[in-house]
Amino acid sequence: LLEIKTKSWTMRMPFVILLLAIEGQTASVSRFTNVECEILDIGYITYPKCNLKLVGRGIVGLNINMKLLKPPVETVKLNLSLWRKFNGFRPFMFNTTFDYCKYAERPTLSFQHIVFSAIRDSSNINHTCPYDHDIIVHNMIFKEEYLRLMPLPAGEYQFQILIATYNKWRTMIKATVLHNE
Repeated sequence: LLEIKTKSWTMRMPFVILLLAIEGQTASVSRFTNVECEILDIGYITYPKCNLKLVGRGIVGLNINMKLLKPPVETVKLNLSLWRKFNGFRPFMFNTTFDYCKYAERPTLSFQHIVFSAIRDSSNINHTCPYDHDIIVHNMIFKEEYLRLMPLPAGEYQFQILIATYNKWRTMIKATVLHNE
């Protein structure tokens, strides 16, 4: 009798493995795959840290430490854009430039709101201007709930943030996300 039960289980094993593999492929998983921090104005900021860190099994955290060399910063202009990979990254859906200080005083539901709602939870940019301290993002994990207001088809995307202070572009941050459905 024990031999029959063992044989039955051995015959079912490939079927169980197939079901687990299919379940893993259908689950929606998004994660950071790359981050680049480019300084456009040397002498204004530095990046002691700009990297991705594995914080758990398959969970990647984004870490950025932007050191301001000439604080305080009282005017901030941002350009946010979304890019999708088609033989290289191409502009996709969103490209907006706005005054961040005004936005921080009165956030509105927009592409900016989606991006900064995601960043606020793991950073110290949750206040209005002026900024007289380093900007830190610590272990930001890309969560599926970020896409609730902005459903995207599966693919590789790049969020680009171009930052200007006092009407001069100072830095650019590019964070790449792999989104599977």
